[in-house]
Amino acid sequence: MPEQLEQSPVDRLVARRLGLGAAMDRGELEQAQLAALRSTLGHAMAHSPFYRERLRGYDPACLTGADALQELPFLSAADIPEQGHRLLSVSQSRVARVVTLQTSGSTGSPKRFFFSIADLASTSDFFLHGMHSLLKGDERVLVLLPFLQPASVGELLIAALQQGGIKAAGMWPPLPGTAMSRQLREQQIRCVVGLPQQLLAVSTLAPPGQLRSMLLCSDYAAPALRRRIEANCGGTTFLHYGTTESGLGGGVECRAHRGCHLRESDLLVEIVDPLSGKALADGQPGEVVLTTLGREAMVLIRYRTGDTACLERSRCVCGGITARLRAIRGRMAGCRLPCGDLLYSQEVDDLLFRIPGLLDYRLRLDHEQRDRLHLDYLALAEARQLKEPLRAALISLPAIRDSLGCGKLVLGQFQQVDSFAAIHTLKRTIIDQRSKGDRDAICS
Repeated sequence: MPEQLEQSPVDRLVARRLGLGAAMDRGELEQAQLAALRSTLGHAMAHSPFYRERLRGYDPACLTGADALQELPFLSAADIPEQGHRLLSVSQSRVARVVTLQTSGSTGSPKRFFFSIADLASTSDFFLHGMHSLLKGDERVLVLLPFLQPASVGELLIAALQQGGIKAAGMWPPLPGTAMSRQLREQQIRCVVGLPQQLLAVSTLAPPGQLRSMLLCSDYAAPALRRRIEANCGGTTFLHYGTTESGLGGGVECRAHRGCHLRESDLLVEIVDPLSGKALADGQPGEVVLTTLGREAMVLIRYRTGDTACLERSRCVCGGITARLRAIRGRMAGCRLPCGDLLYSQEVDDLLFRIPGLLDYRLRLDHEQRDRLHLDYLALAEARQLKEPLRAALISLPAIRDSLGCGKLVLGQFQQVDSFAAIHTLKRTIIDQRSKGDRDAICS
């Protein structure tokens, strides 16, 4: 008989936080979201100088249907550093955590996001419920995320699990191979949380059958990478979608693996055409737009994330009715090569992680007479001869092939390294070093 799937625990969280019964239907959920949205707009207009000015004359009571939301202006990534503290809806004394994100290399103005104690508590609530999608019984969890700073993502997750009676520990940076293998074995770790490429390495180190589940978070997870993790350790991978803007937590897969169930009590998600800004139907890929519900410190209304995904609001096969994000591709920004084509880090991931033995890589562009493309990579000890497969894979990408063909791009060093610096904020990106004024710009 097929396994009886448990309904996503995110549904229970959403029902409780919206004041609905466990048997809520989609219509009830969406009406409760609209009520939360009207309250959030009132809070922002009353307390944020930015929204007081931007929405002057607007009556939140006009929001009687989801379509009315589309009448409100978008909030762009550029608005965050430009408006700064004008976006705050509480006094600075009530700010419990500030997350600073560098926007472009060393010269761009940083984006700062502010959270109150209540904002962080709602994230912790989601973390605990979301992890129940992965866990059975008293399994031990290892969190490979920064956790020493108070209210960091790792600390919030570990504290939420421990408060829920789950044995959890943190490790940052991750230990090297032999030491990690010993740690997994001695602590009898059954579930690991971390960046996809780090969990790929971990999946090769655990005793066969020990790791039952892994939560891939904080970066794009290529399907080929997921398949390799599961083949290595025999466990099951789960995706988490979350950004700083979403409050660090956003959505998590259930055991049906049909998309990430969204914490709709705290987030209202739209998918829009990235060019026209028009709302797209469920199942159509477009840009993810976030509106935060109940957020105290810094409300985001129709924030354009730059991420690409599809939205599904039909009932999940697990029985859950919370909306799900599917086909999540991450940031839409590409890196422009010298002949005009855009190269996307996700398409590089999709191709390179099919190569057996590859664990991680960094793609870099610099300029010396012509643009040069370099690749640093990590590989398993038994897979040392990867230069030619990696070179052949990159040349097969149309954007790279065309720029090589027009003579304005050359392939530079392909170098195997022993490790990369453990920098949690460095996502899968193409590092652009072509401009002397901005030596480490991220272009994808």
